[in-house]
Amino acid sequence: MDKLSSKHFMFFILGCSMIALRSYSSIFVRLGGRDTWILAFFASIIFIIITMYLLNICIKSQTFNIKDIFFSSSNWLGQIYMFIFAVGLFSCAVESASVEASSIHTNFFLSTPNWYCLLFLIIPAAYILTKQMNTILILVIITVTLTLVGDVALLALVSKYLDFNYLLPILGEGMTKGNWICIFLVLGSLSSVAISFPFLKFLTKEKGLKTDVSLSLIICVSLVISSLISIITFFGPARAGNIFYPEYVEAQRVQIAHFLEFGEIFYIFRSVCMWFIKYLLSSYGILLLYEDKIKNKKIFIGIFSVLVFICSWYLTEGQYFLFYSLKLLQGFLLIPFSIIPVIAFTTHYFKHKKSVKIYK
Repeated sequence: MDKLSSKHFMFFILGCSMIALRSYSSIFVRLGGRDTWILAFFASIIFIIITMYLLNICIKSQTFNIKDIFFSSSNWLGQIYMFIFAVGLFSCAVESASVEASSIHTNFFLSTPNWYCLLFLIIPAAYILTKQMNTILILVIITVTLTLVGDVALLALVSKYLDFNYLLPILGEGMTKGNWICIFLVLGSLSSVAISFPFLKFLTKEKGLKTDVSLSLIICVSLVISSLISIITFFGPARAGNIFYPEYVEAQRVQIAHFLEFGEIFYIFRSVCMWFIKYLLSSYGILLLYEDKIKNKKIFIGIFSVLVFICSWYLTEGQYFLFYSLKLLQGFLLIPFSIIPVIAFTTHYFKHKKSVKIYK
């Protein structure tokens, strides 16, 4: 049966929000410099407030199906909300496929073309998408758990190579234009937690939901900030902002007893598996939104997979073009994953409040 507990939902939140910002962190460091970590902290506070606000509305109105919330205003407005949200999900699916293929091609197999790397994500994902939600749940729990263990281990192993003087002085130049843009983009990246919203309808009970979601958000934010501190103190802000995948280069430095070098394995596992999970959640989210309109699930998945492949192949043809597109994507994601939900959820809450008063 397709049922979720609040603790299961924690893994869905982590699965869609703990990979993006850390994979191409140089985009943010280039703007925020040595202060990127504290700018990410400011963005994280806003991110947690917005997410908990939306969750509170779900609990107070006892509405956990995002489609019901979107359509509570009117049918035509609900269609617009749902379409914009679905565009956000599709964008994240393309992002996941593109960055995973680019990361594999750039860091590991330079002679292997990007389109070939894309097939190793899209074909297995298409098969899993035809299965029930429980299959995805098991995959998410195992992958996120192993990734968290690997992340903690990698942070511990690279800690001896860090120079925290690179972080000083904190906000020495005040809040510059680049800093404000950095906060804006970090918030956009973190807002991908909304990918998990379509799965709320599978919750069996709301008990402990606030606590578990809060914990998952804190874990996500802690990983992001610690990752940013790690690359800034390892490379220095100037160099960290000019490497495509700084965490991979950092992981290569891990060495034990002057001959055991295995840091890359943590990065490889995280990069391949977590982007795969984010792709699955984004794609399955679209299936959930339009499940009443999809006549043949397998045909839809096939067409969807081909579209993602074409878009991703186009984006990965040039590394600089890909990273420029990823920068734009962070700003765009605020629309489907923050602005639209805040408007739709707030409207739904006041409509629900009004209907309760009339009923009484």
